Amino acid sequence: MEINRLKTFLIIVKTGSFKSAAERLFLSPRAVSKQMDQLENELKVKLFVRQRNNTELTEQGKSFIIAAQDIVNIYDDELMRIQSERESREKKLKIGFSSANQEIILQRVLRPFIQLHPHIKLEFQEESGRHFHSLLEKGALDFAIAPYYALDDFPNEKFSALKQIELERGSLLVGISILNPLSKKNAITLEDIADYPIYYYSPYESDFLKKVFLDKFGKGIRKDTIMRASSLEQRNIRVAANQGIGFYPSPFITIEEQWNPMLKFLKLEGDVNDFYSSTFYYNPSNDNPYLQELVKLIKDN
Repeated sequence: MEINRLKTFLIIVKTGSFKSAAERLFLSPRAVSKQMDQLENELKVKLFVRQRNNTELTEQGKSFIIAAQDIVNIYDDELMRIQSERESREKKLKIGFSSANQEIILQRVLRPFIQLHPHIKLEFQEESGRHFHSLLEKGALDFAIAPYYALDDFPNEKFSALKQIELERGSLLVGISILNPLSKKNAITLEDIADYPIYYYSPYESDFLKKVFLDKFGKGIRKDTIMRASSLEQRNIRVAANQGIGFYPSPFITIEEQWNPMLKFLKLEGDVNDFYSSTFYYNPSNDNPYLQELVKLIKDN
């Protein structure tokens, strides 16, 4: 199976259209369409319902997302491992981050280090927080920055082989439209929002955050109210338009307030696990001297 076709398929899923995917890949829409024709012929199923101004996944297409992502991940991981073995020891750090918020924290972490090592080579990879576990264990990444939700028994959240350094600690706040009467409160309870749709952002058909919310607030929210939005913009505009609520990490609220003038951010009252932190993950057996120096720099500060 041609790996580039799978990557193109996933980009279409993420961007929502053949045209947007073509722009991202610097290809023509016809070339993207041809790749999908070839992929559908190989699989002998229809992945898309193609209309003039809209492209939607078929049920087979939705089911294929996870398999396609797994195949691409395995390929990319192995490619990175092979390349890593071929490379001589050079001034390099391979870095992962899981979202735009984590990229902000990453910049703060790297600034003093780059000032000490202005010629160091940096490689960046944006990935799901769950996927970083295997990448760090294999040495395909030197470190990653991703959220930690203080759910010790939650699958893939606390990795026994990895070390963690909390960089920004805070809590999950409820984002709610100023059009909603609840926004007049100074704080909010899970009972207040029990019947509201809860939107979370994921570019793929992932239910990881849904599971996080249920594990943290399961007694106060219903599974059927938690909805995925395919972009941050979609999540935010739905909350702003009073179509639901969202959970927002407090370390980034200043930025969120600038981006979302129609939202108010309220603390959760009661005995709830609203913990959140942006966390630095690394493998202590990784002998990259620049990683070790960065870890020391973070701990000293």
